[in-house]
Amino acid sequence: MSARLREIVRKRRLLVARATEQRGELAVQAAALRHSLAFADLALRSYRHLKSRPVGVALIAAALMAVGPGKLLRLGYRSGLLVMAALRLVKIFRAMR
Repeated sequence: MSARLREIVRKRRLLVARATEQRGELAVQAAALRHSLAFADLALRSYRHLKSRPVGVALIAAALMAVGPGKLLRLGYRSGLLVMAALRLVKIFRAMR
């Protein structure tokens, strides 16, 4: 094998090793971004969901005006707590399988 060909093979191996290292670094950085982007994705999906259901938004607005924001917030908080408890129970039961 000529010296030029050996040099090309050596450079290629170095480039492949550097690309592998950079791929690993990128994966670590992407994992950190994935969590923050998940919230943005949730907000966008919620917006699209509400936008596609104007009747539901109108009903929520009517309930807010009829019941009052304080009572509606308390009800939402309590139902949120119940949902979180139910999700924890589901997670526990799935883990028991």
